[in-house]
Amino acid sequence: MQAGTKPPRVVGPVGATLMSVNGMIGAGIFALPALLYAEVGAFAPWLFLIFGLLFGAGVLIAARLSNMFRESGGPQLWAQAAFGPFVGFQVGWVIVIAMAAGRAATLYVLVSYLAVIFPVFNQPLYRATAIALLLASLTAITISGMKNSIGGLVLGTLLKLTPLLVLCALAFATGGVADDFVLPQFGAFESVALLVYFAFSGATNSAYSAGELKNPRRDLPVTMLCSLATIIVFYMAVQWAYQAAGAPQSAGDATPLAAAGAAVMGEYGGLIISLAAIFSIATNSLAFYIAGPRVVYAMAEHGLLPASITRISPRWRTPDLAILLFSLVVGIMLASGAFIFLAAVTSLGSNAAVMAIYLAFIRLMRRKTERHDGSLAWYWWPVIGVALFFSIFTIVQAPPVAFGLLAALLAAGTVLYFIARRGETHVPEPEFG
Repeated sequence: MQAGTKPPRVVGPVGATLMSVNGMIGAGIFALPALLYAEVGAFAPWLFLIFGLLFGAGVLIAARLSNMFRESGGPQLWAQAAFGPFVGFQVGWVIVIAMAAGRAATLYVLVSYLAVIFPVFNQPLYRATAIALLLASLTAITISGMKNSIGGLVLGTLLKLTPLLVLCALAFATGGVADDFVLPQFGAFESVALLVYFAFSGATNSAYSAGELKNPRRDLPVTMLCSLATIIVFYMAVQWAYQAAGAPQSAGDATPLAAAGAAVMGEYGGLIISLAAIFSIATNSLAFYIAGPRVVYAMAEHGLLPASITRISPRWRTPDLAILLFSLVVGIMLASGAFIFLAAVTSLGSNAAVMAIYLAFIRLMRRKTERHDGSLAWYWWPVIGVALFFSIFTIVQAPPVAFGLLAALLAAGTVLYFIARRGETHVPEPEFG
């Protein structure tokens, strides 16, 4: 591919950080505090630290892989580089379907939050119109340039984090920070483990757009790990604030942080936090809307999809056809309601893809080059062990029907692979040193 046909590298460390941060902060933090407090009490904040550090094992592997490549695609690229085009296609296929199903689900949830404030959105016509406008807006923002997309992340991050930080400050001022807790029973601990573990999903979101970062090999490892560390502290602070606000009395509430906001900020506190939740979901959707089309683009760039999908908009310098194709998939899921069951299936598929990435890391690190002797340092094995353990742990939690549906999804991917791939496939070799 000639130099002028690729998206420009315009994203720096701040933009990469925002992609990862907004990949992690979505709707979950607005519901988790009550669920965790109901199960493990005052120990809840420490769960974020424990599982954040465990999740960090996988992020360390992704950070090292990001240091080896400069192109977009993230896990899709790494899998293809390690195991060839068929595995690379299947990983990319599952990731794209998972992201599309997730965006359809979050858009539906976003309108449900809007309906709490504006009941008119409970009516089917207005709900459908709002979803269509949101889909069109996300498409327009991502097509209009990576700088505009990052600008949207900046604005959305400020609008969702500011109310939460104010909530934390006021809750700590009135209720202090609890320093006592009782260790939970194992059964309760296990019941919320997956919820907390998945709260950090999205930490490696920026890797999908590596081809548009100015210096991905330098910036991605640092921004991924720093984003994870920041979000661990942030989640702990929000959980402590929820407890300090006295809101555990509303542990069964579907919007516990709104109740906490009302407790410490008065009549309009709940409304402010509810608006923050809307901005949070919207910004999370935008972060994945940036990532999803870049996987589609990367698959085409690596020879797994028609070359026409690598088209770059002459005006906006974005992969516009890949963005439109991703939007079409999201729209089809929204219209059919398929995202309801696909979200569960692709959650399983995404974890299987993640496990494939850990295996790809082993294979790539054992590849000999002029600058690498093909050895994998001993300290990586405990990291790989922890990462693989949690991948397997999450996979076995899935219901049996999900495995059957995933098999059908992979079978469809196999058919598409032979239909869509071009004659020649290629990926860059990993760079060491």
